[in-house]
Amino acid sequence: MSTINRRFADIRAFKNMNRKQFADDLGINQSVVGDIELGKREPSREVLSRLAERYNININWLLTDQGKMFQEDFSTMPIEKDGANEPEVSTSEGVPYYDIDVAAHISEMLIDPKTEPDFYVNFKPFNDCTAYLPTYGDSMFPAIQAGDIIAVKQINNWDVIQWGEPYVIVTNSSANNMRTVKLIYPHDDKDKIILRASNPNFKGDTVVSKNDILSMFIVKGIITRKQL
Repeated sequence: MSTINRRFADIRAFKNMNRKQFADDLGINQSVVGDIELGKREPSREVLSRLAERYNININWLLTDQGKMFQEDFSTMPIEKDGANEPEVSTSEGVPYYDIDVAAHISEMLIDPKTEPDFYVNFKPFNDCTAYLPTYGDSMFPAIQAGDIIAVKQINNWDVIQWGEPYVIVTNSSANNMRTVKLIYPHDDKDKIILRASNPNFKGDTVVSKNDILSMFIVKGIITRKQL
């Protein structure tokens, strides 16, 4: 078995999935997973791209075994076990937490200074964020799971976007008043963007005009309720 085949198997083991679950998650046949792990074939470039995008895998590690398995971004933010880097709930310090569904009118709530947060979360890596919000639904699974709490930061320049990252998007009535969390990708038309779920069971992209976007918040981090 080649080194890249072993890394493929390592990813499945890390995700604690059986071959069928792994295949379904990647949108490939179960027999392909078996053949790769048995060394009968190497993963195609398309499969490697899906692995990297789906699980936030460091492509350099995947191809050369150099560096860490995961990219250093929001989904791999370390939390030190000594407590120095753990989120703390506060009544006055940190970033406000609003116990609202993203589908609510979050833009108005976050902009209105009269809106009272439920509490504050003091967590140094995300203390530059605008707010913490709870998440519901499975469209962003496994990157973001139902019940996770996302740290979001409002952005003002929509021409400077971190493509492939999750954002909270709030649109006007011309774009059906959407309030959603989706991965953002560029469109051939520079005045539009593509919204995409990370869960393969939610098929199809949504194209939105930048002019119809009321506000955007990049998802900078994720914490679980158990950590609060």
